[in-house]
Amino acid sequence: MDTMHRRTRAAVLAALTIALTGGCADGKESPSAGGSPSASPSATASPVTPGPPWHDEVVAASAGTTVGGKGTPCELPVTFSVPAQWKVKAVKGSAKFGEPRLGDALMLCEIDARPTGAVGFLRVWRVDGVAGGAEAHLKNFIGAYSPKGADAEYRRVKAGTLDAVEVSYLKQSGGAVRDRAIALSSLYGPILLSLDTPDTVELLPAYQLVKQSARINRD
Repeated sequence: MDTMHRRTRAAVLAALTIALTGGCADGKESPSAGGSPSASPSATASPVTPGPPWHDEVVAASAGTTVGGKGTPCELPVTFSVPAQWKVKAVKGSAKFGEPRLGDALMLCEIDARPTGAVGFLRVWRVDGVAGGAEAHLKNFIGAYSPKGADAEYRRVKAGTLDAVEVSYLKQSGGAVRDRAIALSSLYGPILLSLDTPDTVELLPAYQLVKQSARINRD
């Protein structure tokens, strides 16, 4: 767990997923310089905010693998797609290291981009023992994930068919492109997704794919 924690905290510019196969490289657009967050986003329709901090203009990567369904390595309350060749594995505790926790968050699944040539991990978490909805769970997680993170901005969005809360924040190392995490509402409470990567821009197309493909797991 100490190794995981150091790796999680070590990312300089984190955001979410990438594919270097299929249409991913062609589907990525350069972030524009303008734009500002919506003042009062609707919970029934995602705001569209090009440029920082959200970069909604980035085109989603092509889908390759569905995560979360029955019979997949990680069976979850939600399902979503990731680009082809990402390695998906369930995360379990051990007698030696205990449960894979970061604060109140329990890691359920880790999805590795390295087989594609990119560097990054999409991690799926459940936050235990925290009252409130998705935003409360997300704030609790961010407090443990990046205690020195600055200027966090939250917004309500639709992630596929699910209500969600998304956060954009600067990690302690700063940087022009902000880190991301998102809490998806499920039948069993919020499920959090975060990404650990040194290259936020490279991973934004896969993060958009995850957001657009999220569904309740009805298996």
